[in-house]
Amino acid sequence: MRWIRKTPELRSELKKLPEAMLWKMVVWRALRDCVNEDAEIRTQAFIWTSRNSRDLHEVCDLADFNAEHVAKAGAVLHNLGCVRGKKWLDETRRKTK
Repeated sequence: MRWIRKTPELRSELKKLPEAMLWKMVVWRALRDCVNEDAEIRTQAFIWTSRNSRDLHEVCDLADFNAEHVAKAGAVLHNLGCVRGKKWLDETRRKTK
């Protein structure tokens, strides 16, 4: 889906589509799960965000996010733990709206 990044105008229009918002929420949910209180959910989310998988790159492309940044954010959140990680994620999300 590299064609999304071709022109700023097209990119701007695609960001408004409901499908783009859905994929953004998938990424945000995965990051939120990195600080979940349930250790199994937290571990699975960390594994998904930290692996340099095709799935991660495809979802990030559809969400118009940089997969490397998402992977770094997942690692940071995992290392911060539940309470501090949630605060960091909430602050970051507010800044990106």
